[in-house]
Amino acid sequence: MSSETIIYEKRILELEKKLQQSIYDLNRSKKENEEFIHIASHDLQAPLRKLSTFVERLTHKSREVLTEDMKLYLEKIESTVAAMRSLIDDLSVLSGISTANVEFVKCDVNEIMQQLVRDFESALKTHCPGISISKLPVLEANAVQLKNAFKNIIDNSIKFQDKTKALQIVIRSEIVTIDEKIAFNLPVDKIYFKIEFSDNGIGFNPENIDKILQPFQRLHGKSDYPGNGLGLTICKKIIENHRGIIYAMGNEISGTRFILILPETHD
Repeated sequence: MSSETIIYEKRILELEKKLQQSIYDLNRSKKENEEFIHIASHDLQAPLRKLSTFVERLTHKSREVLTEDMKLYLEKIESTVAAMRSLIDDLSVLSGISTANVEFVKCDVNEIMQQLVRDFESALKTHCPGISISKLPVLEANAVQLKNAFKNIIDNSIKFQDKTKALQIVIRSEIVTIDEKIAFNLPVDKIYFKIEFSDNGIGFNPENIDKILQPFQRLHGKSDYPGNGLGLTICKKIIENHRGIIYAMGNEISGTRFILILPETHD
């Protein structure tokens, strides 16, 4: 064996060790961040609960002497506390979504969607009595995470509905074609399904298409459309955990479409 070969092999071993150490450090850092956010979320909820309790007591004890301005201020405090709780909860969910210790099994997406529709029964009756759902596939997935992803998309449709017309949500599925697999750089020998959520809401400016799935990005005024901008980010992370793709299409006339591309098997 030549000296050049020996030097080359030693260099390869050094690089492999550095790579393994980098992977270890990255995983450790990720775990530490997740643990920190979990602890911080728990600790932050306690003072928020106390603040909410104090506001309730103040409102109850002083209801006869409260002016309209005072009532308005208390309502704003309550709504701010609720928004903060929602933000903390969503940050905790976002940090905890990973493929580690998550079971991927055969799931009938039709059943997941039926459960979700039952959960949304009251909101859908009020906002979207005409939701249309076509036959959906059976996938190797995590049912809890998929349900969470679907929930955030339907939440988004209800939140950004066009108040001038009845909300319509259409959910359908089809097999991804070979041409689409090539376009998305997916293995052509693997089966993928495309699940599409479309609505006739207020949509968004196509110029903002790259922002819609990013954390804390808001394309509409917070006073008119409440939220913390994390729901679709959670959805994106879940779909990526399933080795899938999610993207949005739409405009300010015809509403929004969210397209999820998911593999039939998680291998």
